[in-house]
Amino acid sequence: MNRTILVTVGIGVLFIQGRPLQTSFVSAVPQSGQQPVSAHFHWNWKDGQELEQSLRDAKIPYKQKKAIAQAIADYLRPMCFDPETSCVTVPVSSIGEIKSEAELQQAVLETRTALIDLNNDGVPEVVAQGMMNCGATGNCPFWIFRKTKEGYELILEGEAQTFTVQPSTSNGFRDIVLSRHGSYSSGDLMRYRFHEGVYEGVACYSYEWTVIEGDKERELKEPRITPIRCDW
Repeated sequence: MNRTILVTVGIGVLFIQGRPLQTSFVSAVPQSGQQPVSAHFHWNWKDGQELEQSLRDAKIPYKQKKAIAQAIADYLRPMCFDPETSCVTVPVSSIGEIKSEAELQQAVLETRTALIDLNNDGVPEVVAQGMMNCGATGNCPFWIFRKTKEGYELILEGEAQTFTVQPSTSNGFRDIVLSRHGSYSSGDLMRYRFHEGVYEGVACYSYEWTVIEGDKERELKEPRITPIRCDW
């Protein structure tokens, strides 16, 4: 899902008793003409989640599990079997590079999933993280699927180690923040809002849990959030 985002950033920093207090504003406008994003962003990091349960072990009806597996497989198949690309699983599955339909189906069942109702309609969406093509720091493909009459359709495609369902909503769906781990104390965030049937990326930030003061490193109680240019 490639989109170009134009970002205007303003940052002010005050120091009170030697402690930095950062304020910032962001205006991000997709080329599609969507309205500017709200200037005030608060990452609800305390409610961050990491998917742990595989689709194979999910306690859901067989018919529903089969439909979810089919949607994930249909999405992955063109990429995994394209001669110019590949799907390499993480060690937990011990498959390595996927080269057959049987290996693809096995990898699909290793996908970590959770059912979360993001639009409060009583029908939960499928939040999923693929256990393949992951980065060295544990950032893996991340998807959200929505149930339709024809099956499950993809409404968000990204990459993350953890995710946060924000308190705010856009067009009836909860906003989503994906977090990618960079180091033990830093990483970046991708902010998504629901628009015209899918989640669109609207802004990006970096986060830091430490600050250098003189020759010492101090841990922060709240992460320092800084707007950055999006790479999608």
